[in-house]
Amino acid sequence: MEDSVLINEVLELTLAYQQADVTAEELARLERLLSDNPQAITWYLRVVEDTLTLRDSVEAQRSQPPAEEACDASLSADPAADDRAQNVFLASAARIWHSWAVPVTAACMLIAVVGALSWWPSPRSVARAKADSTGRSARVVNVSNVQWSVGAKEYDEWSFVAPGESLKFERGLVNLFLANGAELLIEGPADVDFVSLKKVFARKGKLAARVSPSAIGFSIETPHANVIDRGTSFGLSVAEDSRTDVVVYEGMVDLDVLGDASHEHRRLERGEALSVNRQGQLSRITTVESSEFLEPPQVRAAGNPAGRVIAAVSDNARSMDTSKYYRVIPGGFREDCRAYVDRLHEWNGVDARGLPPFLVGGDYVMTFNDDKVTPEIQIAVSLSQPASLYVIVDDRVPPPEWLKRDFVDTHWDVGSDDGWEDRIVATGLGPGESIDHACSVWRHDVSEPSTVVLGALSQEKLTVPATAVKRSMYGVVATPLRVDE
Repeated sequence: MEDSVLINEVLELTLAYQQADVTAEELARLERLLSDNPQAITWYLRVVEDTLTLRDSVEAQRSQPPAEEACDASLSADPAADDRAQNVFLASAARIWHSWAVPVTAACMLIAVVGALSWWPSPRSVARAKADSTGRSARVVNVSNVQWSVGAKEYDEWSFVAPGESLKFERGLVNLFLANGAELLIEGPADVDFVSLKKVFARKGKLAARVSPSAIGFSIETPHANVIDRGTSFGLSVAEDSRTDVVVYEGMVDLDVLGDASHEHRRLERGEALSVNRQGQLSRITTVESSEFLEPPQVRAAGNPAGRVIAAVSDNARSMDTSKYYRVIPGGFREDCRAYVDRLHEWNGVDARGLPPFLVGGDYVMTFNDDKVTPEIQIAVSLSQPASLYVIVDDRVPPPEWLKRDFVDTHWDVGSDDGWEDRIVATGLGPGESIDHACSVWRHDVSEPSTVVLGALSQEKLTVPATAVKRSMYGVVATPLRVDE
């Protein structure tokens, strides 16, 4: 996608989202752009920051009328104030958007002007949102259901956090946007110091970061470890007295164990997760789910539903032979959902009719596709309630014996839309788009909470790399067992 096309699309979709005027299809498209294109993240963050900058310019104009008018109290409600504010906005917009790398269309400029003005919250005192002139600050762009700790500084939306300041709160979510393009989401109970644009220190809390190319090297230090970004989105769960858990969603990070020189840099890549305890010991995390880790900061749909079906996933790999994890997405099986932790493949309906309706909204497991060539693998899926457990199996592979023994073929199919980081292969959007191959859906009903063990995709011994094998690992979905009355 050309830069001008990408910028225009990101600008239109972001401003529609800011105005709460975005359709489900547009929201899905924006999420797709942010997930698939690092440059889209850069432009998305720039739209947000430029909009906030323009909002501050207007607030400053509104709060500081010309000296000759200041003595006339009646002018404080003068409609001309809004005209002056609009003029400030237009002048600032012309300067800011003229500086962008490629021109945006006149239509997008109009959308930006109207959208940004309607998205702004009611004016606040400029003193409460004074900018850090050195550009070293972070900005609170969202505060959700936060209970601040006793004696802690309280932050409003759009206020700045200066280097050396702390965020301490007992519950809720705080979303920070850093001036260098990094974005940080924090869930309480949390105690986090904003040290600089390159570093935060987290004593406790759940954190997730999405780091743009301009902020590579950003780190989160905890009492147990230092996590250094290498171009990625990642999450941490910090228990002050016991451990730090690290999960990588995209890209890679370097993990340093603090106070233990015997551990070298441990590089974690997409689909890998490790835990560090207070003795500096490393252990593998096999299951990553939303109750334990935050999703990376991005445009979000509604939160995960309660009453998840899949409680945990594990396998028979020795703990430190691999640091890959299984990611459990409660209620998340839908069109264009990611299929694997180590690939960009997506699940879709094989045609315009969409996914099998009984699968939509089910809990699902993002397995790792490299296991398609591991003949000894066994995966244990723990179910928290009676459930229908589904396995989605690549039709290019004969159904394995354990599948035919324990599951029944539903005679429904799911499509795989394959995506690659190292190839120019774009995934499509929506059912029936860009389907590369079909997979059969098999079902096993489980009448009570229990653990089901799944076997290997194939017993075939292969000597070539997994990326060279034209097959995909199976997917796993679970829904509550329907009891016919």
